[in-house]
Amino acid sequence: MQQRGFARFLRAATMLRRESSSVPSNTAPTLIDIARQTNTSVSTVSRVLSGGSVAQRISAETRARVLKAARQLGYRPNLLARGLRTRKTHTVALLVSDISNPFFSRIASLVEQALHRQGYSLVLCNSGEDPQLEDEYLNLLPRKGIDGLILVPLVRAKRALTDVLPRNLPLVILDRPIPGIAACVSSDQDQSANALCDTLERDGVRKVALICGPHTIYTHRRRAEIISQRFQIIARHEGPAQPDTGRQAFIRFIGQQPDAVVCTNNFLAMGFIDSIEQIDTPPVIGVFDEIPLMHLLPLPIVCSMQDIPLLADGCVRQLLPQLQGSGRKIEPILLPARVVTNRAFQARHAGAA
Repeated sequence: MQQRGFARFLRAATMLRRESSSVPSNTAPTLIDIARQTNTSVSTVSRVLSGGSVAQRISAETRARVLKAARQLGYRPNLLARGLRTRKTHTVALLVSDISNPFFSRIASLVEQALHRQGYSLVLCNSGEDPQLEDEYLNLLPRKGIDGLILVPLVRAKRALTDVLPRNLPLVILDRPIPGIAACVSSDQDQSANALCDTLERDGVRKVALICGPHTIYTHRRRAEIISQRFQIIARHEGPAQPDTGRQAFIRFIGQQPDAVVCTNNFLAMGFIDSIEQIDTPPVIGVFDEIPLMHLLPLPIVCSMQDIPLLADGCVRQLLPQLQGSGRKIEPILLPARVVTNRAFQARHAGAA
């Protein structure tokens, strides 16, 4: 009886093994599985799937068999394991100061598209103009295995970055130059501000109320300096580069009669404009960076616009040689801005003519 029971147990165990072997495994296929199916070595499979010149050393017939088996098995490379082996993740981080600003969101979109064409993925981070959060990201991102970094900095000194970032990490500074770092893409703030001032002067502007972002940020500080040199400043309000600062400025400027209100970025102007309910003779609004739908607004607006596509392209062109280790000398890219006026501003001049 015991022998017959043991025999039945063996038959049941054998059937169970057969059934389990016929059920597809949920485990992801590996190089070993492909090598076993194609009767080749794991190293051969690895060379074929790596592609490039290494794969060309393998015969065409073997490459075809390996690639066919990989497709049949549904093989997907383990990018984490590959990154550990090659020390490359094909991932670039873009750390901006305020992703809610259309200026930075458009740049991020264009940079992502350009990097994707080169085989890189983009990780987007936002410091929110918070130096502590920026410092956290600068410490964290290299440990996440990024291959390179594009940075809109809050810090103003090269030492502040070199103390945190690995020395060999490819780096491009965007929008806010840092002395001593050549890989930098920015607009010419002097040309941009003077072009705006020239247009306002031709319109007869002499007295200006100035709304500016933090003086600790180079772009806001330099724009405000040039505006102050070119015009009589009868009122001034400084704060975070957000719409609320523009709204606060509107309240402070009540009773003033400036020829123009100049804002050192678009968010400040949007807050100021949002506060205007009815003004019989509104001042000209001078602003850096485009205001959405400004051509439809009834207020006369003069805008100094940065070339966003060229800024994004410049970032990628400066980063790629560093990622590829070409050793090519990198020079700063300084781009001109152009002045655009809206229909309300143009209509004033058409009426005067």
